[in-house]
Amino acid sequence: MKRSARRARSVLFGLTCLVVLAGTGFCAWQLLTRPAPVQAAAVPSAPPIETQAPTQPPETTQPPETETTQPPETEPQIQTLELVAVGDNLIHNLVFRSGWGTDPWNYDHLYQYVKDDISAADLAVIDQETIFVKDHANVSHYPLFGTPREIGDAVYKAGFDVILHANNHVLDKGIENVYDAIDYWSDKDVTVLGIHNSAEDARVPKIVEKNGIRLGMLNYTYSFNGLSLPSDQQYAVDVLTNRDKLMADIAYLEAHADMTVAFLHMGAEYSVTPSEEARRTVEDVVAAGADLLICGHPHVLEPYERYTAQNGNEAVVYYSLGNFVSAQTELDRLLGGMAKVTIQKTTTDGQSVTAVTDFDLIPLVTHTATDTSYAVYKLEDYTDELAARNLLVPTSTQRLWDRFHEIVGDEKPS
Repeated sequence: MKRSARRARSVLFGLTCLVVLAGTGFCAWQLLTRPAPVQAAAVPSAPPIETQAPTQPPETTQPPETETTQPPETEPQIQTLELVAVGDNLIHNLVFRSGWGTDPWNYDHLYQYVKDDISAADLAVIDQETIFVKDHANVSHYPLFGTPREIGDAVYKAGFDVILHANNHVLDKGIENVYDAIDYWSDKDVTVLGIHNSAEDARVPKIVEKNGIRLGMLNYTYSFNGLSLPSDQQYAVDVLTNRDKLMADIAYLEAHADMTVAFLHMGAEYSVTPSEEARRTVEDVVAAGADLLICGHPHVLEPYERYTAQNGNEAVVYYSLGNFVSAQTELDRLLGGMAKVTIQKTTTDGQSVTAVTDFDLIPLVTHTATDTSYAVYKLEDYTDELAARNLLVPTSTQRLWDRFHEIVGDEKPS
């Protein structure tokens, strides 16, 4: 029994040891055969961040502020033009007789003392008050004037560029002489205003370009001294009673020219103040857009000014330049005036503004004497010796200056 018990204990101990050994071996096998743990791929480390003592938060990079881009400023282009204009070239008998002693007749002496001023201007304008005739046998004076063509030769040689023919004496020798005047000027470098040889020519007003400035020009008269145009040739002379055409001409020039200049033959004869009718016409023409008005017919000087129409339009207005040449024998009719106007066109970035920047009136005197030639002088060049011998009106330079200022004022308008 004891031996059996010992044998049983020995068997049990052996089994226990076997189990322990088997478990230990199994565990060892598990350890040896288990896969090695997967190593994570090495990630490149970011460069170390330098740490600084906290100050202001780092500035956020902003795109540079862009100022409003302005196109580069361009220099204004400035163009200027000087225009001079004189009054009535009224050829009475004493005037045309002064040149008929030569062959051919010659009248250069009439303008010799003002020729420099006329030729120096960019544009020079004259009111040819009396109509030309081809035949010397038809030369005549008041009341129905016929003027020798040689007067036109002298006018042209003096340097006039623009000839005004719309006036109350234009029909004195009939409609054919109107066309004859157009023919006379046709081979000369001048612009003729106020008369036309066709309806087509009358339809479009003239534009004269000088120094890059386009001046639209028109010339109208108030009447024909009781004479009338043929019914089928109403286009031949521009007349103020045709208000529709006048307004249409101004509208055309406002659309196509830089400036509109109106030469108007109107007013009360021998009055040194503008008539009410003339003032109404000035208002209408300025309101319609004209920028410069130069008027004649009274045969005496009248004031000049910068005029503002009721609608706000502005213009420079010469109400009358008086006589340029005549044989009239009153002090006021001896005095004339030369309008001198500076026109400026300023162009910036393709936009242009044209305006009268300066304007003046230079007094003139018609002179004749037995021992001197018939001629026009600037009053500043006229002498007391000449004035005392003037056959038309013996006078003095001081009296002439005083009368000039009485009429137009002491101060130059601005």
